[in-house]
Amino acid sequence: MADTTTTTYGLTKPEVGASEDTWGTKLNTNLDTIDDLLDGTTAIAPNLTAGSWKVGGTAITATAAELNILDGVTATASELNQLDGVTLSNYADRTADAAWTGSQRATVVTDNDGSFDMNAGQNFSCTPTGSITLTFTNIANGQSGFILLVNTTPQTVSLHANTKGDANLATTLSTAGTYLCSYFSNGTNVYVTTSAAIA
Repeated sequence: MADTTTTTYGLTKPEVGASEDTWGTKLNTNLDTIDDLLDGTTAIAPNLTAGSWKVGGTAITATAAELNILDGVTATASELNQLDGVTLSNYADRTADAAWTGSQRATVVTDNDGSFDMNAGQNFSCTPTGSITLTFTNIANGQSGFILLVNTTPQTVSLHANTKGDANLATTLSTAGTYLCSYFSNGTNVYVTTSAAIA
């Protein structure tokens, strides 16, 4: 029977009862190959069982799927610390006072049916083409903003039960004109005031 080799790394297995003058060379070659595998000279492709291998005595419990999340990530440790809250040098700390150096503004949302979704925006523009009920949805505690109501036709405006205004608000807004309304929400009701008609 001739020499054989191992399946994975091709280590020579000398023929039993033979290789009298060559087994030493073959053994030394195998040891060099193993040494290269262990010190990283030759790359290996181990199939490890999750949770059963350690680094510096600490078990690695991450699954293959969890480790693969990092595939292609080029962030530095400092940049990763920004994400987990270790440092906040380049991100706004929402628990502290902040000074903005860039413009902060909300895009005007056009909604002509008189129902304003607070999740859609902060400031609204409304040009009704029929009677409307001034309504707010997804009412957010603390949200405030403006509504530019262009009611030149004019159309009848009424107030939803959660929309609060003075006794004359609906009558005022139902009169032909352009109005700048401001609103404030306490999370349950929305309180609305308006300017006089703007020419």
